[in-house]
Amino acid sequence: MSRTSALWHLQTIDQELDDKTHRARQVDDALANDPKVSAARAALEADRKKLAEARGALRDRELDAAGLDAKIKELENRLYDGRVSNPKELDGLEKDAQMHKRRRSEMDDALLALMDSADQAQRRAEEQAQSLRKIEEARAGDVERLTHEKESLAKRLDELAAQREQARAALDADALRQYDYLRRTKAGRAVAQVKSESCSVCGVAVATGLLHRVRAGDEIVVCSSCDRILA
Repeated sequence: MSRTSALWHLQTIDQELDDKTHRARQVDDALANDPKVSAARAALEADRKKLAEARGALRDRELDAAGLDAKIKELENRLYDGRVSNPKELDGLEKDAQMHKRRRSEMDDALLALMDSADQAQRRAEEQAQSLRKIEEARAGDVERLTHEKESLAKRLDELAAQREQARAALDADALRQYDYLRRTKAGRAVAQVKSESCSVCGVAVATGLLHRVRAGDEIVVCSSCDRILA
């Protein structure tokens, strides 16, 4: 294999290594956290909090209603048990009882509204819980697929690392030094193939004299425009 061919081969290995490494990080991130599951869990938690608040408000209002019922019963007992005979006092008791009954009637409307709110909150929480279960079931399938992909990627990365070591061992220090510098400064593309007598990266035509040197493959020839090694 010529020097430039060896450099091109090394670059193809490095590019696949870059791609596979990037994908491996994506797979690790996907296995560590699923935004859909996190969002569904957060939504369920919010719905459950609203349900708890609705039930709490309903319980408070039911306690108020029970207190009013007790007060009305007490007033009616005093009105009708015969212990109070004073007309003025009886009139006062009657007015108090009527006032409490009006408040109790108004409270019934509020209780109905709170019951409806609690029922709606419970339905939303149940629907969200069902949605979360479906998402988690789908997630289980994704985890299995991603785990398999992670294993395949790890195997391929090991293979590429071994190939890269062999490819670098076949090249001299000067060639590797220039290649590594261009990899850092040229967005990972140190070597460009010549296609239709032009640099395949920047598109600039390669002079005829340089073409013969590139095709010989024994020396490093760089593009006059982008400075990449031509192969």
